[in-house]
Amino acid sequence: MYQSFDAFEYVDYLRHRWRVIAAACGIALLLSAGVSLLLPKRYTATASIVIEPPGGNDVRLSTAVSPVYLESLKTYERFASSDTLFARAADRFHLLDSGQSLEALKGRVLKVAKLRDTKILEISATLPDPKSAQSLAQYLADETANSSRMESMASDNDFLNKAQKQTTEAHLRLEQVQKQSAELAANSPIEALQSEISAAVELQGNVQQQLVAAQSDIAEYQQQAQAGGQFASEQLEGARARAALLQKRSDDLAGEIQQKGKTLANRTAQRDQLQTETKLAQSTYEVLSNRLHDLEITAGSHAEQLRVIDPGIVPQRPSSPNIPLNVAVGLFLALAASIAYLSLAFAYRRKPAALEPAIPRGMRA
Repeated sequence: MYQSFDAFEYVDYLRHRWRVIAAACGIALLLSAGVSLLLPKRYTATASIVIEPPGGNDVRLSTAVSPVYLESLKTYERFASSDTLFARAADRFHLLDSGQSLEALKGRVLKVAKLRDTKILEISATLPDPKSAQSLAQYLADETANSSRMESMASDNDFLNKAQKQTTEAHLRLEQVQKQSAELAANSPIEALQSEISAAVELQGNVQQQLVAAQSDIAEYQQQAQAGGQFASEQLEGARARAALLQKRSDDLAGEIQQKGKTLANRTAQRDQLQTETKLAQSTYEVLSNRLHDLEITAGSHAEQLRVIDPGIVPQRPSSPNIPLNVAVGLFLALAASIAYLSLAFAYRRKPAALEPAIPRGMRA
């Protein structure tokens, strides 16, 4: 049976063996500092991208930004961390050595993260050369923004093509209706027909007046003939023949006016219909044309807009190795290991206690 643990004795044991702890910490300090100085330096450059909501600086849209929306923007990390994009960057900057996998290189070089509760996307590149690290980070940021813009344009192209097709069809319909109106005006003039009808009506009126005069003459000649007038009897037949001719002429003019009236009504109806169709086609074309114009102006802006706000700077200090951190970790591990060693030694060196009761520390000789 071992003696009960005595904290004062344990602390006293450690205090008398402080050199062990100091030696361990000194060795750890030298080793960690030396190894850190021997490790190759690597520099990290960071480029920043702001993710603007659809509509850019529209206040109505910016007030609608919610934490859920900000969290959804993490999907844009896929644009920056795309294997295809990194492969192009590795080929451009000659990063891939023979026998090295692209995935392993990407894991060491690239880090993409959207800052929490912000619209900022950070792209970090770590390389032995600081200028190359900054160039790589800026290239990835620019290409990420371009890729997002192209993707947005591609999604809007379907709407643009459909709107273009509808606008073209509306323009063709407008040209067709305008052509029909022009042909109607050239082949079936309304104004000339109206003039002809007016002239026929006026002529019929004159004929009717002459017919009335002839009928009056007939009546007068009939009275005179009944009274035994020889001259009246001779003029009566001529008056009746003249009245018959005037009646026929009046009837012909009435038929002509009726026929031309029907033709005028048909032409007027066709003209009114074509005018209505022309106005409708013109209105439809203008609406679709304006819509197409708006779509062309706003193409690519219906999704979030990625804009590089900071291309990064050439790092002046290496990101690794982190000498202060490595030394601190080494000292901590050395301190923990030395204390653990002394604790085990303290427990091992203690003698088993006798069966008699343990003597308190203050009563020992």
